[in-house]
Amino acid sequence: MNTEKIRMGNAGFFVVAVGMSLGTEFFRQAVLESSLEMAQFPTENFSPQYPGYVRIDSSAIRKKGEKFWQKFVTKVREKSLLSKSAYGFSSQTKFEGDFAEQVTLREDGYVFAYHIKQYERDAEHGFEIISPEDLESILEDETLGRVAYLEITQE
Repeated sequence: MNTEKIRMGNAGFFVVAVGMSLGTEFFRQAVLESSLEMAQFPTENFSPQYPGYVRIDSSAIRKKGEKFWQKFVTKVREKSLLSKSAYGFSSQTKFEGDFAEQVTLREDGYVFAYHIKQYERDAEHGFEIISPEDLESILEDETLGRVAYLEITQE
């Protein structure tokens, strides 16, 4: 598959699918649950054009102590922390990596580090999970899902 097509797809996934997901109650709940165990949030309800998942880990904040965790919970539930961070996704976003597979956003003392580490092939190919190294063999007309990992930490 063409590198530019992958880059454009990754950027679209972040800006559209992930950006729209951040403002939902279901995503907020997944973020809070991820402090104990990695949570997975599907994005295709928000953008069928950019299917995929976000695997979320906020355990680093909980590990800092109960005071830090409760402050984070309040900001997520009452201060719209995740919705505010969504504004970091735009045409001005600086994507990193050969395939634009990484982006780091900062909001209100927290770091949201996103990294697409895997891709999911379409139904015709059994929804096979593949690594970035396998992208060269994918045909141009195949729709790929993205599997992005989100690690939330304090600055």
